[in-house]
Amino acid sequence: MIFKIHKIIFNTLLTTPQNPCMYFCADSVSMKYLFSAILVFLIISCESTDKKHATYFGGHIVNPKSNFVLLLKDQKVIDKIELDSNNRFLHSYDDIDEGLYTFKHGNEFQYIYMEPADSILIRLNTWDFDESLVFSGKGGNKNNYLINSWLENEKSERSWYKLFKLKENQFEEKIEQMIRKRNGVFEDFSLNETELSDKFKKFSEAVILLPIYRLKEIYPYYHKKQNRLDDFPSLSNDFYKYRGEINFSNEDLISFHPYQNYLVSYLYNQAFQLDYNDKDEEDNLTIHLLNVTEEKIVLQDLKNTILKTIVVEDFLNAATTCTINEEVLDLFIKYCTDEHYIKQVQDLVNDTKTIQENNSLPNFEVISYTNEVNDISELIKNKNSVIYFWSTQFLLPDKLLSRVKSLEKKFPDIQFIGINLQTNEDITKDPYLKKLNINNQFKLTEESQAYDFLTSHYPRTIIVNDEGRVTNGFTLINSKNIWSEIKKLEKK
Repeated sequence: MIFKIHKIIFNTLLTTPQNPCMYFCADSVSMKYLFSAILVFLIISCESTDKKHATYFGGHIVNPKSNFVLLLKDQKVIDKIELDSNNRFLHSYDDIDEGLYTFKHGNEFQYIYMEPADSILIRLNTWDFDESLVFSGKGGNKNNYLINSWLENEKSERSWYKLFKLKENQFEEKIEQMIRKRNGVFEDFSLNETELSDKFKKFSEAVILLPIYRLKEIYPYYHKKQNRLDDFPSLSNDFYKYRGEINFSNEDLISFHPYQNYLVSYLYNQAFQLDYNDKDEEDNLTIHLLNVTEEKIVLQDLKNTILKTIVVEDFLNAATTCTINEEVLDLFIKYCTDEHYIKQVQDLVNDTKTIQENNSLPNFEVISYTNEVNDISELIKNKNSVIYFWSTQFLLPDKLLSRVKSLEKKFPDIQFIGINLQTNEDITKDPYLKKLNINNQFKLTEESQAYDFLTSHYPRTIIVNDEGRVTNGFTLINSKNIWSEIKKLEKK
């Protein structure tokens, strides 16, 4: 009954007819926080004795991509929360554990740190997901600190790559400056937060240090590359001393991407050294990487995730046409215990075999955004064409738009046909996707024969000449090699 009262209050505050901006307006930050304060006060003041440790999670989604929000723990869905008619939601949990969670809406996600008795509200605009995200309520401040830290890290990391040219002592000095700066930000934040748990403080330490330690793991490779050296730099014994502080089997961080990114960078560093010293064999990096992962990573779920990432990246980053080394595939199957991951990789490999170079492209049906059904054979007839199957799960809308526009400008005589694998998505409502040429954008019909070569659900790009023959059966629209592959059409 109490929770029903909370929901009535929640909806009343947000739907007052006199002024729709009165309590929750995008242009009025003070009103937004006033709403949050009122709601949290009501939640806390109305709680009965048996609900005093209940945790609340709610918010407002602007420009929603679907009618629900997912809450996940360690990549497993624990709740599906429906949006109301005003795109708001609110839910309570009686016995939630302290720690890192993930909420997902549409194809994007973000982290949320929750503790028992928190009352956390979010507000976000899906057109600018991370940058627009604001937390409020009890527990909101620590999450605002975290999201700001992640955004600042993404922003600053881009500028770090020019520093890899520096010698070790100069690079170390920059590292120490960054650590001191970020520790200072956390100290300033914690001065006004008297109830930060030890677990949150430990997690915040990981937020600060893991992205910086990742830079140290990739330093040898990029220092060698940027300075065009023949050998990796010779580093002091203290360069990697931080590794002794890192738990390579931290279950609390298993779904935290900066943790996974650090581990992958560490594994790559190890594999690069082995590959460099392996003078008798060529192109053994992925083999070394799989072996190092099997040796170093103890948590099987984490190991499975990393193994799949390694194999898929190796496959998708192949020089021209995506292929996979049979030895790599066998080793992946040997080490991975997740049958779903194994099937997904096998499906990906099999997809490439269904369309061979120099063969005619199999016909399949597509449907336009004006609901006209077309045969792909008619759309590409007598035209050099690039057919890219895409999904915002793998390439964000702004990146896709930028890539396609760049290619269309570079190759004005080539036809670019986009096929959205997310058949329920309306691209005309996305601020980036709606800028694509709608006349060249399609979806698959329910019975389209294209599903026969899309069993893995990964995006792919097929290049076809004006005779309808395939010149590249599996590449990616964002591949660094796609320029040279498209140029082959012009040389005919």
